[in-house]
Amino acid sequence: IVLLLLVVYIVGCYFTQLTLNYRLDCIRATEAGEEAGEECHQDGAELMNQYYGSLGMTCLHLFQTVTGGMEWRHLLYPLIDYISPWLAVVFCFYVVFTSVALMNIVTGVFVETALQRGREDKDVYMINHLRELFGKLDEDHNGKISWLEFEENLTEPRLLTFFKEIDIDISEAQGLFHLLDRDSSGVLDADEFLSGC
Repeated sequence: IVLLLLVVYIVGCYFTQLTLNYRLDCIRATEAGEEAGEECHQDGAELMNQYYGSLGMTCLHLFQTVTGGMEWRHLLYPLIDYISPWLAVVFCFYVVFTSVALMNIVTGVFVETALQRGREDKDVYMINHLRELFGKLDEDHNGKISWLEFEENLTEPRLLTFFKEIDIDISEAQGLFHLLDRDSSGVLDADEFLSGC
C-alpha cells in the first residue's frame, strides 16, 4: 500500500506541475493580449484547475482512477487536449502499473492468509495425531512411554508416518527418544512427547 501511495504521490506531483505551468502560460498569454490566451484561459485552465488544482486534489483524483471512483478519461482528456497527446502514454502507464501493483498486493494478502491457515491446520492435525500416537504407544496406560514400548511399536503405521512427516529415518529412533527425554528419566511423559515433537 505504501508503494501505491508513493506512486500516486510522484505522478500527482508531475501532473500538478505540468498543469500549473500550463495555467501560468495561459495567464501570461492573456495578460499579453494574445488571442490564444482567451481560449486557453477559459477552457483549458478551468479544467486543469478542476482536476489538478492542488497536489492533494490531483492525488485524490489519481487514486480514484485506479480504484473505480472516477473514470480516468475525465482526467486524461484535458492533458491530451491542452498539453500534449504524449501524456496519454504516461497516464496509461500509471493506470496499468498501479492496477497491477494493487492486484498483486490483494493477491499476496489472500495467499499469505491461506498459507498461514494451512500451517495452523497442519499444526492442529499434528498435535491430535501425536496425542493418538502417544495413547497407542503407552501400552500399559501409565501415562509414560518407555524405550521398550517405543521400540516395540516401530513398525506401527502411525509411528512410521510420524517419522516420515518429521523427516527422520527409523534407524534414528533411539536418538529421537533420548532427545525427547529432557529429564533423562528413561521414559517420555505426554508433555515431553508433545512438546518435543
